Amino acid sequence: MNAMPRLDVTEVGSVEMDICYEDMPLLDPLQVGSEEMDPGHQVPDHDGLREDEIPCVGMWFEQLQMAHEFYVTYAKKVGFATKIRTTTCDNITNQPINQAIHYNRDGFCVSRVKASTRKNRISAARCKARIYVKYDKETQDWFFFKVELSHSYPCSARKAVHYHEYRKLTMHARCVIEDNHEAEIRPNKTFLALANQFGDPSNLGYSEKNLRNYITARLRTSNVNVDVREMMNYFMRMKDINPNFFYAVNLDDECKFWSAVWVDARCRASYEYYGDVVSLDRTYSTNKHGLPFASFVGVNHHGKSTILGCALLRNEEIPSYEWVFRQWVKCMGTAPQRIITDQCKSIFRAIKNVLPDTRHRWCIWHITKKLPHKLGGYRRYRELYDEFNDIVWNSQTEKSFENNWYEFIDEHNLHNNTWLSYLFDDQHMWVPIFFKGEFWTAMRSTQRSESMHSFYGNFLHSRTSLVQFVHEHDNVLGIKEQRELEDDAADLRGEYTTCMFRDVQIEFVKKANCKISVVAEEGPVVCMKVEEEKLVNDTILCVSYDVHFDRSTQEVRCECNLFESSGVLCCHYLEVFHSYKVYKVPNRYVLPRLSKNIKRKHTYVKSSHDISRSDESHVAFRGLCAHFYNITQDFVNDDEETALLHAALEETRAKLTAHRVKKGSETVVDSHNNNGSTSLNVATVMDIQAPSKVNTKGRPNSKRLGAALEKSFKKSARRKNKHDPPVVCPESTQDVRFGGVVGQADPE
Repeated sequence: MNAMPRLDVTEVGSVEMDICYEDMPLLDPLQVGSEEMDPGHQVPDHDGLREDEIPCVGMWFEQLQMAHEFYVTYAKKVGFATKIRTTTCDNITNQPINQAIHYNRDGFCVSRVKASTRKNRISAARCKARIYVKYDKETQDWFFFKVELSHSYPCSARKAVHYHEYRKLTMHARCVIEDNHEAEIRPNKTFLALANQFGDPSNLGYSEKNLRNYITARLRTSNVNVDVREMMNYFMRMKDINPNFFYAVNLDDECKFWSAVWVDARCRASYEYYGDVVSLDRTYSTNKHGLPFASFVGVNHHGKSTILGCALLRNEEIPSYEWVFRQWVKCMGTAPQRIITDQCKSIFRAIKNVLPDTRHRWCIWHITKKLPHKLGGYRRYRELYDEFNDIVWNSQTEKSFENNWYEFIDEHNLHNNTWLSYLFDDQHMWVPIFFKGEFWTAMRSTQRSESMHSFYGNFLHSRTSLVQFVHEHDNVLGIKEQRELEDDAADLRGEYTTCMFRDVQIEFVKKANCKISVVAEEGPVVCMKVEEEKLVNDTILCVSYDVHFDRSTQEVRCECNLFESSGVLCCHYLEVFHSYKVYKVPNRYVLPRLSKNIKRKHTYVKSSHDISRSDESHVAFRGLCAHFYNITQDFVNDDEETALLHAALEETRAKLTAHRVKKGSETVVDSHNNNGSTSLNVATVMDIQAPSKVNTKGRPNSKRLGAALEKSFKKSARRKNKHDPPVVCPESTQDVRFGGVVGQADPE
């Protein structure tokens, strides 16, 4: 028999066996059963078992655990389950000297002491199948001194795999469950995938319930305080992995979690290139604590959103945002040149206090989306809607915007509309003409952040714990990094990235609608008017733009300022280049920010990933499996090579088994309790408590601005007053934003 480690076993059960082991003579090793078989009891079928696999009196084992495992293996093959009935320990050494292992259905069907209060699905059958193991002090070995193989209950090897005692998740199953749970794959789908891999659910050796229990016990944190502490441990682990990882946590006087800001090392590096224009937005129902989630989002050289930092806020008051901005700027080193947000008054004041030199802009999308709600009650709503958008988007100067606005208000008698009055007072915060000539990377709204939050929605929900939240954030960063690398690989030729080149192509098509009408020369500088035909509200309009072209330096300046605001050459530039035979775009008009031929530091920095969250054994298991798959895929198409691989695996297994035996008392333990968390400053972390629930500005459900709000808009639009003069809808003192109703008093 193979040597197994000695167990430190204490007495199991409250009643010792009524057998005097010292006085009991040893039986013949060939004897099977020590008592006469009762009527109805029979020995199970041993077909397919070797003689040395059947328990008999006199079998010797080096350790108690080896004896127990031998009997359990026999029971599983025959088709029944076992339990340790009693263990007797030495009075002096307190070490086990005898142990009784019974069939788990021994005993009586009905308690002789008290009536059963709960029906047991597995009823007792008074079965006498059991073994008794005794310790021999002379040889220091264990042996079977009594064996009873007869059963009063039919055994079934086919059903044994479904017994609770034998349902155990393999390491492969645990790794698959953890990976799928992290990818938000439902447990039933994971179970079906494992079943398909092994041919049938009956081949798994565990049930879907075991899978769900593993997720509940291991992967979901039910204690809210533990949840916050695990998030803190995550931050500290990530700091150890990469010192450039930044995090800051704010606690209140009671040591309760208040706010957190964290920025990945790759995000910090990319801020150097994409931190000039930043969008900030918040979303709700992303975690079970109800904390609003804010993200800083920029635009990369492919014109796609890139994450520049994240924050969880206790509330949406001014001090909370001020703390977030201070920590974020501390992380990045410099404040952004420009930032775009919604009309939240707390954010507005926090930016004014903390980022006084940053140009602040309101999201125009949030404003125009409120038109159905704010103006839908007017009889001429459709006309109002078209004129409003025409004034906002097509005014060429600040003065023309003001004149058009006054005419709009007078024509429709909107002097008493408070919302429009406040919009006009804050026109410099949202009207595009007031940002003319400023570089905003074509961002006029927080939809960059909106789309990013929609992307997060694939990973997060209102029941997500904080530790799950930060781990899912890991996944989001990894996916965004992968997509940027794919975009870089796809752009192999030319100066522009593909996305930016398509924008230039659009302008090139519009060039066909342009013509130079007036030309005046002042030395090398040519002053001209370029007329462009535009389709506005089903009407073709001819809009004229002043363009200046320096023939000596090939420098162009256009009144539309499209290049200055987005880095894209406008159709007027292209018309001038074409007219003056400039066939190659000057280098000054290919911004390094939008070029693909620039080496950027952040592309050499990988997103940090918390690999230590898994058991070390799981990490090693995944590595071995990946190595094995790489070998196997090269040798599965030939039967001879497959046979050689099987033989090599069996030989390796035999060597590993021999190595384990050689180690003697050392035991390889399959640990299930190490979650990989490392706790620095344990005393501090253990004091942190979960945040108290507070009402945020967002709706409690998980929906963002969408079906519910659109339905509200449509319902408001249907309530039109058909009588003159038009009746204005009652002004709301609440700001309807995506995610909910802001209980604020700021008419927007």
